[in-house]
Amino acid sequence: MKRYFAVFIALYTTVLLYMMFYASGREPSGISYLQLKPFITIQHFFTGNDVDKEAFLVNIIGNVFLFCPFGWLGLCINKFDKLVPITLLFLIGISIIESVQYITGRGVADIDDIFLNTLGMLLGYFLFKYATWKNIANIRFHFNLLEDKKHVLTVS
Repeated sequence: MKRYFAVFIALYTTVLLYMMFYASGREPSGISYLQLKPFITIQHFFTGNDVDKEAFLVNIIGNVFLFCPFGWLGLCINKFDKLVPITLLFLIGISIIESVQYITGRGVADIDDIFLNTLGMLLGYFLFKYATWKNIANIRFHFNLLEDKKHVLTVS
């Protein structure tokens, strides 16, 4: 099961990277955009009179929910089962991605994206923790069984 999730997260990351750098006609522009004022982009969607619903869904909702699966990394890497290590890894990774967007001119390097993406990862993390705590669908039980099978000695 861990192997399947590792493959899923690798493919999922590849698709997300494609979306962030190449989808929606993102061509490298000669101009790089950097937005470092926290919550300006988010505030625009809640105070603007001409809010584009599609842009709102993509920017706010998409930036949160598309990153929820990264909160489940504890499924395949035990040291990321804890909040601080997974959050630090995620913040470093998403900051690198935003920096590359700025350097290449593909997309906007936006501090709000880092905030929203991290919020999504944390939402995924806490949903995963809740699911394992409540043992919803025997998530933790199934992973523990798979781990135990690796350590079982067979006697002939």
